[in-house]
Amino acid sequence: MKVYLPGARGKQTTFVQPGNEFPVSEFMDEQGKPKMFSIPFINGEATVDDQLGQYMLDRGIAKRSPLILPQGVT
Repeated sequence: MKVYLPGARGKQTTFVQPGNEFPVSEFMDEQGKPKMFSIPFINGEATVDDQLGQYMLDRGIAKRSPLILPQGVT
């Protein structure tokens, strides 16, 4: 899944740890501890696993579109 940081330029890394909120196997390591995910955005675009992407969209960490939209418009 592609996710975006509208307006971002260059290379930027975002860190998320969804296992703290959602302790499911995809977000946990072998010892049962939450994994830390490092997501590199290049010119505001990153490709991530679908579940991780959906988490980022739900939390407002990333957007579905690279377009910069006014507040309240989705």
